[in-house]
Amino acid sequence: MASLEDITGWRDEFNDLEERWDDEWVAYVDQFVNKLEPLIPVSQVLHFIKVLLENEETLAAMTEIAKWEKLMDASGPFEDDAPEMELYPKASVVLTNDFWLWFCWKAGYPPVSSAFQLAGIDTASDIIRGDLSGVQSPETRAFLLKEYAFTIRADAEGDLA
Repeated sequence: MASLEDITGWRDEFNDLEERWDDEWVAYVDQFVNKLEPLIPVSQVLHFIKVLLENEETLAAMTEIAKWEKLMDASGPFEDDAPEMELYPKASVVLTNDFWLWFCWKAGYPPVSSAFQLAGIDTASDIIRGDLSGVQSPETRAFLLKEYAFTIRADAEGDLA
């Protein structure tokens, strides 16, 4: 069984949850996915980014996403039939879309997509591209709290870190 310290096997665990689609998983997914509330403590998003960037499979996916975002920033957006669309890292996007939900389930965090899928993955990409100095930097924490204030809040006593 995968853990947050060693995510080996996370994909199998996620696929089991998706195939099973039992009442527990449905209730978990339905509670906050595609919602902006509750506000997520910044430490939980930083925890997600740390795990995302410390593992070979997810780091490789994030590296592909960061390359795509760099291309988009330089030359995009592209029409659907543009040759650059061949470079879109669809498999990496699918992987990270599955991973954030598995991560939240495994960590016991509310699955708020705007905090983890949007803010977490975008910030991880910024770190890879060198726009932010690192996961644990004060700069990254401040960035998340400022740019994603609609979905992330400062930590309060008793928050999971």
